[in-house]
Amino acid sequence: MAKQYCTGLKNAPKNINSCCHQHDRDYGVNGKVNRAEADKRLRECLILQGRPVVAWCAWIVVRLFGWYFWKSKKRDNIAE
Repeated sequence: MAKQYCTGLKNAPKNINSCCHQHDRDYGVNGKVNRAEADKRLRECLILQGRPVVAWCAWIVVRLFGWYFWKSKKRDNIAE
């Protein structure tokens, strides 16, 4: 079974999981875009997959709580 990248969405379909994976790469430790842009890209990707309601719900969640995961990754990277 492929790794799941959509926190909170167990067994997300492959097309949705790929959007979450890209989101993780976009603003992970070695990401090239800021968090707001990564969150926007996630929303747009999910809309393109035909899931506009999921897209907006995911966008709200990552905007409200994504900082926690970003802060944790940044802190872990500094500690290494």
